[in-house]
Amino acid sequence: MKNFVDLVIEKAKQALEENRFQSVSHKWDHVYRVYRRVIKMANEIKGKGVDLEILKISALLHDIDQPYNRKQSHVKRSLSKAEQILKEIGYPKEKIKKVLSIISEHSSEDEKGPTSIEAKILYDADKLDGVGAIGIARVFAFCGQNGLIPKEAIEWYRRKIEKALPKMQTKAGKEIVKEELKYVYSFFEKFRKEENLLQGTNIK
Repeated sequence: MKNFVDLVIEKAKQALEENRFQSVSHKWDHVYRVYRRVIKMANEIKGKGVDLEILKISALLHDIDQPYNRKQSHVKRSLSKAEQILKEIGYPKEKIKKVLSIISEHSSEDEKGPTSIEAKILYDADKLDGVGAIGIARVFAFCGQNGLIPKEAIEWYRRKIEKALPKMQTKAGKEIVKEELKYVYSFFEKFRKEENLLQGTNIK
């Protein structure tokens, strides 16, 4: 019997390594952190009818094709690449449909929001990788790849937080993000103070 999760891990690693336009903040390290977090979150809500195999595979493929300069189209691109990979490994058609549905709902740009328990877990796990120290580091890596200076990166990050985090889906996700945001906002404040330190000073 095929171990589909192991097969997807192998395919995902290869695809992410080969895509020279892949966002540096959405490579294997991000994917694997999200993968581990969805497992942890699913284990914490036992009895909720979570399909763990489908959830794991969705996490592994949710950002499988996210070019650093085409973020707006990354869901569509990742859906196409995910479907290709799943067909290559012989994943059942009815399960492919479920995985694609979950991936289609993981982005904060999707106004309707996640509908299944698996999609809700993936949404939260993905967003939690965008806060705290790791989240800040990922933002600067991604924005640097797109040519933004630090001040512009912080403004981009602030807008992203304001849009994505109020949509957190699970109790655990809401609790974790509340704590992690304390660090993020303290960083914002320290950055602002340091930036303002030399403003208004005549230096020639």
